[in-house]
Amino acid sequence: FLLRFSAGFVPARCPAGCTSAARAQPEPFVAPVDLMAKRRRGDGAPITSDDLYPAACVSASCQALQQEVDAALDCTISTSLSSLNSLACALAEAGETAALVRVWDALGGSKGASPATWLAVEALHARPKHLLPGSGALRLPAQSVRALPPARRLHKICKGRRMSARSAGAQEHVANGLAWVAAQRAAGRSLEAGGGRARSLLAKELRKALGINLEIARGLVTTLKRKKVL
Repeated sequence: FLLRFSAGFVPARCPAGCTSAARAQPEPFVAPVDLMAKRRRGDGAPITSDDLYPAACVSASCQALQQEVDAALDCTISTSLSSLNSLACALAEAGETAALVRVWDALGGSKGASPATWLAVEALHARPKHLLPGSGALRLPAQSVRALPPARRLHKICKGRRMSARSAGAQEHVANGLAWVAAQRAAGRSLEAGGGRARSLLAKELRKALGINLEIARGLVTTLKRKKVL
């Protein structure tokens, strides 16, 4: 037995033609998905579990959404504004953030969004961050330019609306704000609004002095800074 083993005895379990050198070769690595797919989509975010193990669009409702998204993002197909709004609401409710921001652009952004669409978008934005999927189950065409990650883009959309409402609400209080600033400086006070904490404290003072809510007061501070009063 020792003689047969030292002479290079090959166990019977090895298939015909199999050698020890062949058995030593490692199996070729096959990636579960193309790891560069996210970069090709243009969002620039790091690879996540959503990329390695993407959700499968197998349900009838998901496939119906996929068809609607394909049509909405096809520049050769004309889609009505009401259809785009309905699709945006459905995508927000389904948590398909990546598809939603693409349809949002096709919708024309805030100019084309209906009140119902805004409610759905803001409800999605209000979800905890860990409940916002990184990609989603829907397939999207590649983008030629780099874009923000979907969750970040959603935040920018909602923040932009909030800032616009804040600025609009502050307009009717600009005259009172200017008078307050002039009175403070006439009393020898130096007003600081350069940093975040200083601006926050100044907004609280304006809220109390002018009898306005804090959100409007923050918008007023921003408006006064743009006018170079602060």
